[in-house]
Amino acid sequence: MRKSLFPALGRFKAYLNTASLGLMPSTALQSTAELFTDIIEFNGEVNSVDYMDELVLKPLLKEAARLMKTKPENVGLSIQTTEGLRRILLALEPEKGGNIVSLDTEFPTLPALLRSYARRFNLELRVVENRNGVHSLEDIEKAIDDDTFAVVLSSVNWVTGQRLNLRELSRVAHEHGAWLIVDAVQHLGAMRLFPEKEGVDALSAGGEKWLLSPDTGAGLIYVSDELLEEAKPITGLLNNEPPTGEWGPWWGLPEKDPWGELKPARGVKKLDFGGGPPYLVAAAFTASLRLVNEIGIEEIERHNLRLAGRIRDEVLSAGLEVFAEGSPIVTIKTGLSYEEEERLHEKLTAEEISVSHRGVLGHYGIRASPHLYNTKDDVETFLESLFGAMGE
Repeated sequence: MRKSLFPALGRFKAYLNTASLGLMPSTALQSTAELFTDIIEFNGEVNSVDYMDELVLKPLLKEAARLMKTKPENVGLSIQTTEGLRRILLALEPEKGGNIVSLDTEFPTLPALLRSYARRFNLELRVVENRNGVHSLEDIEKAIDDDTFAVVLSSVNWVTGQRLNLRELSRVAHEHGAWLIVDAVQHLGAMRLFPEKEGVDALSAGGEKWLLSPDTGAGLIYVSDELLEEAKPITGLLNNEPPTGEWGPWWGLPEKDPWGELKPARGVKKLDFGGGPPYLVAAAFTASLRLVNEIGIEEIERHNLRLAGRIRDEVLSAGLEVFAEGSPIVTIKTGLSYEEEERLHEKLTAEEISVSHRGVLGHYGIRASPHLYNTKDDVETFLESLFGAMGE
């Protein structure tokens, strides 16, 4: 799909590593160059947050809302995944004595965030253990009770590729009065994720992987109307409503009281940075999201799962194993020791085959993750190199 928009593909025989880092389309360069030109030449009102919000931020939120089939008021720009999750959690005031439920195989930044959050609010942290690298809904459900404040976990696991049933998790969490807060960095942009339909209360996803905006700090958050109603964020200035309809006319008013009460902004903007957002990040990110939406997330999901299924089928036919199915992440258990498998990964890298070697809690494997710019030929090239290197 539109491989010509991704010059970085020319550096590899096969790039199947989007779960590590997605590739940026060349359209992002044009988008940021236009904004840079406006800033450098001082075109329009580039020194005005009102102008820049309309020019840069509004198109981004429109594309994000289109991707998640929600309203622009329910989405916001974040700095990758963790900052978004932290902003969501710190806007809530859990009662002491409650608990948070998560999983033992999470990417390390989520445990770091939840440990410190649980200490701050005197919450019990309940970590559900995996079984052979994957998690059952039954085990997660057993950890949730009426004292659960939130279930916070990844919808697609970074090592195994396991995809959780969010709709069922939401049902269980809501039955106990708990929020479902999702790390969607390995999901959003790779497959359909419509949070309102799934019953997700909030999610955060960095743009560096499946959303095709690496090395910019880009990310998205979604927050439901119900959670927004409960949210009590620490406000700055610009996540309040402009007292005069726009901020520009307000700056010069002599009767302005800097300590006067302001009205919190509506929607996710209520949780926003409080100062001017990173507009250059937004400009690049908008181009990437627009491409995803132009192709269509339904078509991208079909394409990604088709390629992942091809990898999975060939691997299983060769007598090897995989951890899970249901996502574009295929992690292959070769049966080799970790050290032998690391040498195998090094051989693939030397052959310009880009995949990852990932592990957690004693589980490990070679991780392949095809995305919209990959083809069946890329998959065949990878499999030929993998089986050839294992046969040496």
